[in-house]
Amino acid sequence: MWVAGEVARDLGLDETFRLVTNNGAKAGQSVFHLHLHLLSGRPLQWPPG
Repeated sequence: MWVAGEVARDLGLDETFRLVTNNGAKAGQSVFHLHLHLLSGRPLQWPPG
């Protein structure tokens, strides 16, 4: 998580980003491993979508 924040800052995203992780076949994984998606570039709302 710390490194993802560093990557976001290096990309100039400041503090406006979201990290998402998916786990399992029902989440769309076909190769099971931990990975993060760093989302930014538009207003982020809740609930996500």
